[in-house]
Amino acid sequence: MKYIISSYVANIAVGLMDKETAEEDINLAHNLFNTNVNNNYFNGILSFNTLKKFYRFLIHKNLFADWKPGVKYSLQLKEASNKARRTLNKEVGYNEFMTQIYKHEINRPVYGIVDQ
Repeated sequence: MKYIISSYVANIAVGLMDKETAEEDINLAHNLFNTNVNNNYFNGILSFNTLKKFYRFLIHKNLFADWKPGVKYSLQLKEASNKARRTLNKEVGYNEFMTQIYKHEINRPVYGIVDQ
C-alpha cells in the first residue's frame, strides 16, 4: 500500500506509506496544488480538498513520469488516468487516522499549567 486516506473536517489527508516516493509526492503536490504537508506522521501527510483533487494529483504524477515526446497528449492523458485509477483501487487504504491523531493531541496533558 502506497497511500492511506483519512477524512477530516472538509478535507482528506493522504498518508504517504512508501518512503521511496514520499519526497517526490510531497514536492509534486506542493508544486501543482500548493498542498500542505505534515511531516510528523508516516513519511508525510498531504492535505487535499477532495478525493477528486488527489486523483488529479495521481494523473499528473503518472503523466509526468511516463511522458513520451511525439505521442498524442490525449492518449498519454488516458493512460495516466487509467494508472491513477488502478492506484486508487489497489494501492490506497482507508483509515480514520486523522481522528486518532486529533484525539491524541486533544488529550495530551499540558505540563506547567496548574488549575486554580
